Amino acid sequence: MHLAAAFLGFLFSGDIHSSIPQNTGNQFRRDSTATRIWEYGADFKFNFSLANSSPNWSSGSSNNISIAGLISAGANLKRERMSWDNTLKINVGVIANRQSDIFGDGFWSTRKNIDNVFLDSKLGVEFDEYPTLSMYGGLNFQTQLLPGYVYTKDPIGREIATMTTSFLSQGQTQLAIGTENKFYRNSFIRLGYVTLKQTYVINQELYNLRNTEVIARVQKGQFIDNEFGMQVQMGGARNFGPKEMYTAKLNYLGFLPYQTDRAILDSRIDIGLSARLTKYLNLNYTLISIFDKDLVKPGTNAWQNSWVFGLGYAFHI
Repeated sequence: MHLAAAFLGFLFSGDIHSSIPQNTGNQFRRDSTATRIWEYGADFKFNFSLANSSPNWSSGSSNNISIAGLISAGANLKRERMSWDNTLKINVGVIANRQSDIFGDGFWSTRKNIDNVFLDSKLGVEFDEYPTLSMYGGLNFQTQLLPGYVYTKDPIGREIATMTTSFLSQGQTQLAIGTENKFYRNSFIRLGYVTLKQTYVINQELYNLRNTEVIARVQKGQFIDNEFGMQVQMGGARNFGPKEMYTAKLNYLGFLPYQTDRAILDSRIDIGLSARLTKYLNLNYTLISIFDKDLVKPGTNAWQNSWVFGLGYAFHI
């Protein structure tokens, strides 16, 4: 959290002034008239890495291939006092390691190292007296695309994969009504005073595979769990450096349930850093950090982190 606070301070540094709807730090296309402004655009990134060594490498051989795809898109409308802001992020990555069983026969072990879909849509109406402040109604949705597994070994050293998660299992939506302040450049803070958080477990097979009656508060056979609480969301994006070759992005999403026995803030932090090397090549780092005790076993660390760092090919539309 200290890292996120420092990062947020960097994004918000400078003179405060009002702004049009936030974007993701990209150069958005613009379609405007006297009463309407559309901003839209998308970034597509593809990272690939290959590591190899000879079997007699003295430090031990290791062969692996890593592939990751990232999409960040936005479409924002500003019309008089009304704004409609939309963000979509998709991060999917897999890594394949070359391994050997007890007989020396090789096989590839393929696992995902990042997998997340994040959609945020918000409709706001500004106050006349305070143009940076608005009432808003928002929808936030997140899930994964690919199944997730835990891995064990069979007697000859081959992997056995047991599924633990899949699409919409777990999935989550938050429907919120509250106020938003767009107080600096592409930065915002939202407080959803009335928020419905819904958690989904559509794949009922997971309960048998995990030998449990409850997954992420969702009871077996019920598919969905509802909670009421308060949403806290903030984010920002900034381009800086020579020719604005560096980009930093941050989004924080928190949910505080109104139940007295669960007075703890569930949190998700997204951090993105990139350095443009050429028009299409870049160095990039993406971190997704989640704190939610409902997603882990009791007594275990509730912080979960997934990150990708790599040299990538990217283009913007």
